[in-house]
Amino acid sequence: MQDQPEAPDDPGDSEPKSPGQPVGTRALASALPPLLTAPMTVERPPRASGGPAAALVGLDDTLRKPGLVRGLRLLRALNQERGFVCPGCAWPTPDHRARFELCESGARAVADEADSRRAGDRSFAAYTIPELARRSDHWLAGQGRLTTPMIRRADQNGYQPIDWDAALALVGTALATLPAPDRAVFYSSARIANEPAFCLQLLARAIGTNNLASSSQLCHEASRVALRGLLGDERACVSLADFDRAEAIFLFGCNPGSNHPRMLAALRAAKRRGARIVAINPLREASLLRSRRATDLFDGGLEIADLLLPVYVGGDLATIIGIAKVVVEADAVDREFVAAHTRGLASFEAALARWSWTDVCERSGLDEAAIRAAADIYIRSNATIACWGVGLTQHHDGVTTVEQLIDLLLLRGNLGKPGAGPLALLGHSNTRGCWTMAVEPRLDPATRERLAAATGLSIPTEPGLDVVGAIAAMHRGEVDVFGSLGGNLLAAGPDTEQVAAALRRCKLTVHVATKLNRAHLITGETALLLPCLARSEDDRGRWLSFEDMTGTVRASTGRAPPARATLRSEVEIITAIGAITAPDALDWAGLGRDYDRIRELIAAALPGCEGFAAQLGRARSLRLPAPESIGVATLVPPPAPGPVRSDGEFLLTTVRSHDQHNSTIYKQGDRERGIDGYRRVVLMNLADIRRLGIEPFDQVDLTSSFGDHERLARKWVVVPHHIPAGMLAAYWPEANALVPTGHVDPRSGTPAYKSVPVTVRPSG
Repeated sequence: MQDQPEAPDDPGDSEPKSPGQPVGTRALASALPPLLTAPMTVERPPRASGGPAAALVGLDDTLRKPGLVRGLRLLRALNQERGFVCPGCAWPTPDHRARFELCESGARAVADEADSRRAGDRSFAAYTIPELARRSDHWLAGQGRLTTPMIRRADQNGYQPIDWDAALALVGTALATLPAPDRAVFYSSARIANEPAFCLQLLARAIGTNNLASSSQLCHEASRVALRGLLGDERACVSLADFDRAEAIFLFGCNPGSNHPRMLAALRAAKRRGARIVAINPLREASLLRSRRATDLFDGGLEIADLLLPVYVGGDLATIIGIAKVVVEADAVDREFVAAHTRGLASFEAALARWSWTDVCERSGLDEAAIRAAADIYIRSNATIACWGVGLTQHHDGVTTVEQLIDLLLLRGNLGKPGAGPLALLGHSNTRGCWTMAVEPRLDPATRERLAAATGLSIPTEPGLDVVGAIAAMHRGEVDVFGSLGGNLLAAGPDTEQVAAALRRCKLTVHVATKLNRAHLITGETALLLPCLARSEDDRGRWLSFEDMTGTVRASTGRAPPARATLRSEVEIITAIGAITAPDALDWAGLGRDYDRIRELIAAALPGCEGFAAQLGRARSLRLPAPESIGVATLVPPPAPGPVRSDGEFLLTTVRSHDQHNSTIYKQGDRERGIDGYRRVVLMNLADIRRLGIEPFDQVDLTSSFGDHERLARKWVVVPHHIPAGMLAAYWPEANALVPTGHVDPRSGTPAYKSVPVTVRPSG
């Protein structure tokens, strides 16, 4: 273990304004978290993911936050039939549940939202907004649950309590008196349940706008566009049962041990019965090597990947094309399937032939033998599942890469049969549900007409703003009201300083949340914090629903007493605002009282959701209809080879630490990469460190350029890691300051968080 010197203070920190100075919309707080002064330690990463250490971490969080007795009761109800759905990822729950159907990540998520600490009005009285901004994101969340509506007025530099009626009237009136409907933007986390998601898009459309931005547009929108375009429906995917029949499983751009730990149980089971597993990832993650169960006290765990390919950042497209080349060259195409279910094979093969092996290897970072080894496993398999995370989607060619992966499945007939198919590994627990609930800025005509007929609303036909478009519009001063239902746009969005400047140009910013985060400190002229119930809390016996990544919807009933009796549910908050903003549009009060009425409206208004009205309430689960057959898909020809990375150029990918879930940071460090106490680190190949003439654990400055704007992020600690030369990795949200807002996949609008060209120089 090596102890590191204390990190210096952030040179960008500024002193808070004195009480005598006027306080407007500018520079109330830093958009970027301060550098920490705690010492950092780095040791060898664990040789396996999970195991007793993971169970102990989950238990420790449970002890420290909700307490042992209350925490264990909640964990016992997690993912159970009469309990509540995990607030972590969207991994499906098996029908035959274990007594404890959870993982380390899920246990920590439950403990975090069930925190016994309270960030009440006294907490806000003790700190101004600039003072809060000096604290880390981890410290902000550690203040506990929000319990009281709070307001920051234009002439103040802190939050003060406001009663519920006044707060809701302020929001409702602001929306009702907008000079134009499109001067409002509604942003939501993809973790919100189906019922509030449906009500949120009703509220937006009731006032006449399609400005519905969602965190899903920052992660898996490329998956959605590719699946819809090629297969006709984003629900075309595998089920949990398919993992019991797959002969090969390919993992692209994902780290299941940190982001989908329950997936490791399915991978272990598949491996034990003989399935081959291939992992394609720039970083050598512990969970791609070996996995341990919580009960494996003396067992080193089960090997996961038969083959691990350390691709370049963004090298997945070339790797997939290389595997397809081998399939075609070996005459291993399933000609009967392709003839029946695809068209365009000749064009596909002609475009594929334009890729030489030199093209493939230079752009993938792999040698030909490694790609042929992966292709051999693929060809020998009669049923293959291809899974991918945001390592595939958050690039400027994210849609194209997912399309090529689906093409690869089609070449071997790996769709529409048991044990085979595509699976996007969704990081939020209801990403697919938000898609289903029409939380999107562009409705297809059939959905728009059905929604209008069922609700009586006049649905605008002009496309609204997605996340990146909303940031740009706010930055131009074209948005008056920004409303956020969960989520943390400041942390999740690209170009942190631009997002901060955009939020500050709004007249009113509204956040419905359970805990304090940095986005609450970057405000418009007026800002509101509206505390809501957590998923695990009792909503007077009412239940909600969530859709997992395989298209199965499950009922979820909170079991814990609310953090405060006066807390309101997300549905109640939205419908109360709707009753003020557009009182004649819908029976908002009825929807707010009776969630069954919402589900009846969902059944009538949204294609494929007819079972919401009766079946879901009766059976507690509902498998939404996917295409009965794959129909006929048009193979997408591979694009021409792009430019080769120049020598000396670095490509940065943002990653999560093991000790965070999405933008929630549980601990300063990364247990499965051997880092403790610090997050502002850049993972680098040892050869690159030596080539730059620096030492491990030195500090460097990172600079990214896009267009005419240069972004500088200072004082990152260099940590040697297993990553290809020329590639870097750093944690988000800290590294999001380097991600250009305009550097997006043009077909999905997804920012290229995973491929940011940067320069590196020693810190002065």
